[in-house]
Amino acid sequence: MPGKDDNKNTIPLRRVALYKHGIGYFERRGKFKGPGEVELMCGPDEIDDMLKSLLVLRDGGKQIAAITYESSKTLETRLAEFGFDLRNCRGMIELIGQLKGAPVTVDISGESVVGRVIGLDATKQVIGESTVDEHQLVLYTDEKSLRRLALSAIKNLTVNDPSLSEEIQQQLELLFQATRKKDQKLLKVQVSDDEERTLQIVYSIPCPIWKTTYRLVAVDDTKLILQGSAIVDNTQEEDWNDVEMTLVSASPVSFIQPLYDPVQPHRTTISAQGVNSSQPFVAERAHASRKTRIMGAPEPVASPAAAPPVGSSRSEQSTTMGGHWGAPAGMAQGGAWGSAPAKASMVLDELKLDISTQETGDQFEYNIQTPVTVPRNSSALINIVQQTVDGERISLYNESRNRTTPYSAIRLKNTTGLTLEAGPITVMENNSYAGEALLDVVKPDDTRFVAYAIDQSVRVVVRHELSRKPVWRIRCWQGFLYLDFKEMDQKTYHLENLSDKKKTVFVEHAVVRTRNLVGDVKPSETTENFYRFRQELQAKEAAPLTVTEESDGFNNVWLESFDNNELPELAWALRQNFVDNSFKAFLEEVMKRREEIFLLQHKERHLREVIGQCQKDQERARENVKAVGTANERYKNAIDQAEDRIMKSSAELTAVLSALSEKRLAFNSFVAAQLAADIEQPLAVPQRM
Repeated sequence: MPGKDDNKNTIPLRRVALYKHGIGYFERRGKFKGPGEVELMCGPDEIDDMLKSLLVLRDGGKQIAAITYESSKTLETRLAEFGFDLRNCRGMIELIGQLKGAPVTVDISGESVVGRVIGLDATKQVIGESTVDEHQLVLYTDEKSLRRLALSAIKNLTVNDPSLSEEIQQQLELLFQATRKKDQKLLKVQVSDDEERTLQIVYSIPCPIWKTTYRLVAVDDTKLILQGSAIVDNTQEEDWNDVEMTLVSASPVSFIQPLYDPVQPHRTTISAQGVNSSQPFVAERAHASRKTRIMGAPEPVASPAAAPPVGSSRSEQSTTMGGHWGAPAGMAQGGAWGSAPAKASMVLDELKLDISTQETGDQFEYNIQTPVTVPRNSSALINIVQQTVDGERISLYNESRNRTTPYSAIRLKNTTGLTLEAGPITVMENNSYAGEALLDVVKPDDTRFVAYAIDQSVRVVVRHELSRKPVWRIRCWQGFLYLDFKEMDQKTYHLENLSDKKKTVFVEHAVVRTRNLVGDVKPSETTENFYRFRQELQAKEAAPLTVTEESDGFNNVWLESFDNNELPELAWALRQNFVDNSFKAFLEEVMKRREEIFLLQHKERHLREVIGQCQKDQERARENVKAVGTANERYKNAIDQAEDRIMKSSAELTAVLSALSEKRLAFNSFVAAQLAADIEQPLAVPQRM
């Protein structure tokens, strides 16, 4: 991570801002006198964000010379580019073995010898009664001679080639960086002048998100304390010493773009000119922007299954948060919490946190005023909220979560003036643990239900009934006749308070978009998926809560089917008392036209039967003629008479089909009208055949 405190070439870290989407904002600020370099260290997974966001400022309008950083090549790759390797070099013997031919100056016994390295000779030397190995440097001197120099007598060896000397220096620098921190990347801010000025370095890099936890302490029925802490993780290789800490709840847009690795653009390889002829091409046409238009059939007078939309937004709170000072008598008896008395406020004043907050649009910041210290690879809990809040002890029932008992819950109102981030919340009552819950983001003055335990003191039994009301309206739309009726869905929650204290129960009833609430029972509030009904229960009291919903249903008759299956329903419809008398006239006309079409269909079937019978008689007469001969006049007359009847019936059939087609077209056009009429005191709905 950027910098180490023990490095004199770094600027102290002054401010850290952590975001909810995994990015940290870091600000370094301090005096620096040039010329020199300010070093920043970062990991391989941070270098791209560092290069993208790095900002360096110097007071007095003084310019920074340059910002340089290491190549993206690995250490192994960069060391392999040198003609020699110092990684496994343990001393002068192994180094000299890699410097063959290098021009050097050797200082030995007050003498300087200039030449080029030939290599090393291994000899043995007798010292007393012992024989020891000795290495001698072999030089080809400027006097054109070979000379041996004992390594043990050499005081100094100077590499005379500047390029080779620089390579040794660079390789040693690489090995040194590798020992400081493996895989770390070094950035250097170069300052060229010798003036001491304030230097500010700002950048953003990936960091663990900060998390929140809450404790909700119920001291008594009139006091509720909310304490919130932020968990901050320092996974860097740098201590955050006395930094200004800011915790931001917003999630700005953030992305990773590879900037550190060099990008080699792809270039097209082409053949030599004059070898291959080029191929012609047609440039593609750019399409203009298009807008898709969805076409639909005209809407009916009322959709067959239409129901008024159910609002999904939260309704205005119709009940006042209980337990406030000056609340109506008996509210505290229900187990409500509210603002603490003056004595309790004095106690909390001693625990007031030195935190300022700022809200800009959707962004909310906790600015910790007291400097924060978080050692490297450590975490810390920082208190961000500690205030009394408004709340009410309630029971929250939801059939889909628990069928027989509700949850013990707190109807919490955020009166802290702060935005509370999402996180776990632990509830404590009567100096003991009561349960846990999860809290989502809560804006100031918003209300949440915090369910933390099962309430065994309330029992719930649910009864469900479905019923259908008579047809109240008939509609005609696109050849169909719709018989509209209402379906009633009634659910009764039988609530029983088994305790000797007053209970406030909120019942969550699922919102069905195709149903409307009817009756006198109204929800106290509505969420996206549930109605919430408030029910007060005295000690040992049982009471029902009945929720009635109404939905639209219908039966349909296809007027173009021309069969008798729907005739009972049409006959029933004609007997009704319609609000609009013209609709009854419409139905009578439908029946009249259906009857005309039915008669033509009957005649069509009769003529086809006649033609078919005549064709059979003809065939039988022809067979008889073949058997007895053509002299028999009887069979010849039979064939002629059958042919006459076929021709006459075919002509009549053609006329009937033409009339039937015209009647059908006229009927289809007639029943395509969109009409509707309510029914006064409807009769019983007929049963289909």
